[in-house]
Amino acid sequence: MPLLFVSLAVNLLVVGLVVGHALSPDARFEREGRPARGVIGEPFIRALPDADRRALMRDVMQDRDRIRESRESLKQRFEAFLAALRAVPFDSDEVRRLLLEQREAAVGRQEIGEALLMKRLDEMSDDERAAYADRLEESLARLRRR
Repeated sequence: MPLLFVSLAVNLLVVGLVVGHALSPDARFEREGRPARGVIGEPFIRALPDADRRALMRDVMQDRDRIRESRESLKQRFEAFLAALRAVPFDSDEVRRLLLEQREAAVGRQEIGEALLMKRLDEMSDDERAAYADRLEESLARLRRR
């Protein structure tokens, strides 16, 4: 069951990246948003006003060493996971341990992204946050319609 979950998660990630790239109408966002998409969901970034998006990108670049470290850690753990899957005899405890490490590293990246997004949201006025919520809601509705 854990292997099915991991396979599904990886497939969804790949499909999401490909579809997101193919459907992206804003090439500038593609260039500017790339570093942040690894830690913050694309709809959350895309819904930000341009000034806040640029500020978020600056924040991400200031924190890039920690983000890069997390990304490299995820990559190494995934490679170890693949090796564990191929190992004979199969060690399900090792695979389970690696899955737990993957989840912990992913949660760490998500926490970085949440903190950076919250910094932007905390600096918005009530009206700005309401407008952001409207843009985010519309963005998510478009994704659901597709």
